[in-house]
Parts: sequence; structure tokens; C-alpha cells
Amino acid sequence: MFLFIFRFFLLSFVFSLYSQELKSQNFEKAKCLNHQDLAISKLLDFDELKSLMEKSFTSIEKIKKFSVIDGFYKDFFYLKNLNDNLSRKSLNMLKQWSEKTQIKTSKIDLAEDKKLTKESITSAIKEKLILEAQRARTFAYAPYSKFHVGAAILTKNGNIYSAANFENAAYGNTICAERSAIAKAVSSENRGVSLQQNADIIAIAIVIRGGGGSPCGNCRQALNEFNPNMLVIMSDVDGENVVEKNLYELLPMAFGPSNLDKSN
Repeated sequence: MFLFIFRFFLLSFVFSLYSQELKSQNFEKAKCLNHQDLAISKLLDFDELKSLMEKSFTSIEKIKKFSVIDGFYKDFFYLKNLNDNLSRKSLNMLKQWSEKTQIKTSKIDLAEDKKLTKESITSAIKEKLILEAQRARTFAYAPYSKFHVGAAILTKNGNIYSAANFENAAYGNTICAERSAIAKAVSSENRGVSLQQNADIIAIAIVIRGGGGSPCGNCRQALNEFNPNMLVIMSDVDGENVVEKNLYELLPMAFGPSNLDKSN
């Protein structure tokens, strides 16, 4: 009889511990969407992430024709086919699709009177720039091509200006993400020709699905206007497949303001 009672209490104790563990696991899974630097737990797989993200989308983000959630699904299944394991960077990139879980970065904190240079851009800053480009990408207006592009410009002052591509029924009026970001930087920071003369734009990050998001010819020319020496960071939606080039490598023998100065 004593042995029976002992076994009963032992089983009850084990079951109690198991229940607490399950509750803890569910709590950790829910936290994954609200924690920027969370190391991905084995408790969270792709299907669970998909379910959690679906619950975070608003009714506006589910508008028919081409919804934000459709864009998320394309990135989600692309990453799932790319790699069985979801990295921290990939998780944060996917989280940018929902405004409730987005990580927004508009400024790199610098010491007083300190300026950034291309050489002083750390890997951590590059990661933030890529993540902000992905956030902007989720705002793209691309009902015709369904091709989302995000860009984020970094200036010497540590300011980040991000933008997305937006299309037009008259296709020729479409504006690329890179030029949209330039417009934001100019309208926010330029005085006279200061942005160009001081080469204030030191880097741009561009994100597309499939990687290799090299700027088109028009965008290369537009970027060249402000700094041929800027760093161009081209990232896939996983945040890890990244290519870096100097702008002058993408647009050799470029035509710019100096050419006009020489002709006068």
C-alpha cells in the first residue's frame, strides 16, 4: 500500500514538472516575436513561426489583391527551402513584415561631434542597415511586378533614411527604392549642395528576395551624384547572403558633378 501511494505521488510530481515545462515553452515561443536579439530556440520551428506571425497581422495588412501577408509567405517559404534552420537574422527579417513586430532603426548613436566614415561602419551597423532596408521593403507598392525592394541610406551623422519601390499603372513612372531613399535623405538633411559636396551619404543597403539586389543603372547614376565612394550592401532576405561593393566598382568611369565642373 505504501509503495502504491509513493508511486502515485511520484507520478503526480513528474506530471507537474512536465506541465510547467510546457507552459514555459509556450511562453518562450510567444516571446520570440518580441525579442530582437533572441537566439533561436529549438522550441520554435518554421510552422510555429508562421502561426505566430499570422496572428500578428492586422486587417489592413491582409487587404486582398496583393497583401502584406502574401509578401511574408513568399519570404517565409523561400527561407524554409533555403535552410532548415532559422537563424536570428532571418527571424528578425521575417518579423519586419508585421508592423506589430517590426524593429525600426532611424539613427546610429554616435559620440558627440563624431562622424561615421565608410571604414568605421561595423558589422553591427551593417546588420541594422540591412534590417531597416527590409522593414522599408514591406511598405513597397508593387501590385504589378510583386517585386518588393527595400533600401536604407546611412549618412556621416548616423542618420538612416529608408524607402521602398513604388509602381505606377503607367509603368515608366515607377520609382526604385534606392532613389526613394535618396529623396528622403536629401529632403531631410541637405542644405544647398551640402549632401553632395561633403559626400555625406556613406553607405546604402538594398534587400530583395533571391539576393544580388544590385541597383539598376538609373539608381547607380543617382547614387553616384552624392558619393562615388559609398559602400553598397546588397542582401538577400535572410540577412546573411550579403555582397558588398564600392559604388565606383558598380559604375566605373561614371559621369558626375566633377565632369560638369571641368567643362566650365
